Amino acid sequence: MGRRIVAALIWAMVLAGTVSPAAGAEAVDSAGVAARLDRLTLEISGNVVERRAHLLVNYHRVEGGIEACMRDLGKPYQRHPYVDFYRDFTDAELGFGTGYGTVFDSLTDRGRIQVLNEQAAARVWESGLYDYATPPAPGLDGCRERFGNRDYQDPEPPHPAVDQLSGFAELVTIVSRDPGVRDGMRHYPKCMKQRYGYDVPGERTDLLFAPRLDPPPNPGWDQAVAEIAAIHAADADCRRPAYDIAVRIVGEHLDDWEKRHRSELDAVRAAWRQRVREAQRYHN
Repeated sequence: MGRRIVAALIWAMVLAGTVSPAAGAEAVDSAGVAARLDRLTLEISGNVVERRAHLLVNYHRVEGGIEACMRDLGKPYQRHPYVDFYRDFTDAELGFGTGYGTVFDSLTDRGRIQVLNEQAAARVWESGLYDYATPPAPGLDGCRERFGNRDYQDPEPPHPAVDQLSGFAELVTIVSRDPGVRDGMRHYPKCMKQRYGYDVPGERTDLLFAPRLDPPPNPGWDQAVAEIAAIHAADADCRRPAYDIAVRIVGEHLDDWEKRHRSELDAVRAAWRQRVREAQRYHN
């Protein structure tokens, strides 16, 4: 029985309808285009220093704000210990990577960001932040509402344009219209099944989420990490024909995209730099 990839489906648009024969991809500096996507992603979504600063500022905003709110009510509140989610990350794991579910996602990431995400999430869980078994103290829900019921590990972006620009939605739309890309992705499920035994339910999927297991050292964890790497390797092989075409198209449009969004990119950069300055007041 084939192994089923459980993931969010996002490529119905690409595979829907009749497609024409795949067009051959012209010679293109794929590595150069991928590097530009990584650079732009770090500009938009923050590098590791900026993300750590953003999280630290949000911790003091949320946990400190709840503490002050409860104090005003005459109620005790014990702050959750701060967990630096990005402690083990580098900028290399925060580029375009494989987290966007696009046909031009990285072919070389091999799921490392998923492994780091799971390890960081385990540290957050162990800190007690998500202790839903203990009933909230009187007044606590009201204090949490002041912060949108979002915990400190779920900060809003430092600028609204982050959500607008991340993932390069405009480029995804352009790429998804190309007949060669559509044809390449039409063959993707068959390749994954016949070559590697993975059942992909009809569309390109956002690969792949690590199972929630105890953190390492753990034999089950080691097996899961190996499986993640294997599935990503299969994905890279089966996606490459469409990827090569998609990267060429992205490369043709990236200058224009960056030029059109330069003002938003500059505003986002300023917002991230401001977060770093704000974080300097805290010592964790």
